[in-house]
Amino acid sequence: MISIFCALALPNATAQTDYPLLLAGSDHARWNFTLERGTLSLTGICLVRQTDEGLVGSVVNEFGIRAFDFTCCGDKVRVMNVLPQMNKWYIRRLLRADLRLLAADKAVEPGKRRQLCSYLPDSLLLNNLKYHINYRFERIKE
Repeated sequence: MISIFCALALPNATAQTDYPLLLAGSDHARWNFTLERGTLSLTGICLVRQTDEGLVGSVVNEFGIRAFDFTCCGDKVRVMNVLPQMNKWYIRRLLRADLRLLAADKAVEPGKRRQLCSYLPDSLLLNNLKYHINYRFERIKE
């Protein structure tokens, strides 16, 4: 459903000139975060900031429990402190690959397996078409 929305709304999407996308042209950002796969979902807040080493971020669920942390330096993305239910090598690898697209410091082609809709500075949608996972980021207003 989100991919249909992205396809129909793509002409209204703003062109992205500032990278990484998760920072939305700033040195820090706060996002409402939703990760959906079928009937399962993880909702919370994603906090991101730029440091000297690169991009640092954390996803915290609605109850204040840290879902995972990530760092991005160039093309290298690390996912750390993952919830025990999600702490599987294939889930960490999938998160790394999807976050690499959003946290890259230059434009990255999403490829055939991913679809990206950016409506910066307000929202981002990333669909992993192979695994049917949807990431939604909605900017928290200051």
